[in-house]
Amino acid sequence: MVLVAMLPRRIRYFIAVAEEEHFGRAASRLRIAQPALSRQVRLLETELGFDLFERLPRGVRLTPAGQVMLTEMQALEVQAQAGVGRARLAAEGRHGTLRLGLIESVAWQGLVPDALREYRQRVPDVDVSLSTMPTAPQLERLRQRQLDAAILYNPLEVEDLVSIRLASIPIVLAMPEGCPLLDLPEIRVRDLTGYPLIGFQRLASPKLFDDLNAALVRAGGEPTFISDPMNEAEMLALVSMGSGLGLANAMQVWRPPHGVCFAPVADLNVTQELHVLHRRDEDSPVLAEFLAVLGEQARAVGPEPLFDAV
Repeated sequence: MVLVAMLPRRIRYFIAVAEEEHFGRAASRLRIAQPALSRQVRLLETELGFDLFERLPRGVRLTPAGQVMLTEMQALEVQAQAGVGRARLAAEGRHGTLRLGLIESVAWQGLVPDALREYRQRVPDVDVSLSTMPTAPQLERLRQRQLDAAILYNPLEVEDLVSIRLASIPIVLAMPEGCPLLDLPEIRVRDLTGYPLIGFQRLASPKLFDDLNAALVRAGGEPTFISDPMNEAEMLALVSMGSGLGLANAMQVWRPPHGVCFAPVADLNVTQELHVLHRRDEDSPVLAEFLAVLGEQARAVGPEPLFDAV
């Protein structure tokens, strides 16, 4: 067996003689001459400084030291075979650890959790480590090789990384319960006139910030932002308090804060582009298998029925 051949030659010879209890049968099993086998076993005993076998008129018998030696070497053989098996699985992307960074909302429903479930079914021996964090820390940890891949929205200035687009996620209107806009058959940008809008700091997502402002102006809106929290959680907390309306990622529909309702804005036409990123020199088979599953899921899924959940 190829795996057994990984053991030192004289150890393999010793195991064969011990298991056969006969030099002739062991030599036939190993396909070598019996005198050569006897000589190699004698050399092993000389190197060790003690006898492994009692030579009998018809065969051999293990000494007490030889019995211990056989037990230990058989265990080493099993361990070597298991190690090679795990290494082969790792080479095929089916063993190891996958470290993913992601924006929290993408893990709630749809593409990413579906891909992770499928990946788990295909490669159950890979340990998956998930770390939810904003975009900037994800990119920093990815570049520092503390993550294997990052899943985030609207990546900018990532020319040093490979960025693969996965999906477009629409922006929707977040309103407090009882908002009159909920009674409209269709909400348009002009309907937001007179309502205070809760914005967010441009630093949090420059592209989304610019896209939203441009879309609102283009659709004839005159946005009045009364606050600029740093993230969507803070913005939605203010919406829940009745402080105003917010424009949020549609994935928030799957985990609506208490007292907050969501609806599309027909003529807003702003989306966030979901990407997965990895280093250009990345050659991990484990990551390659995950990217293959993620790509399959991205191609297979259609538009999310987001408002069926509201």
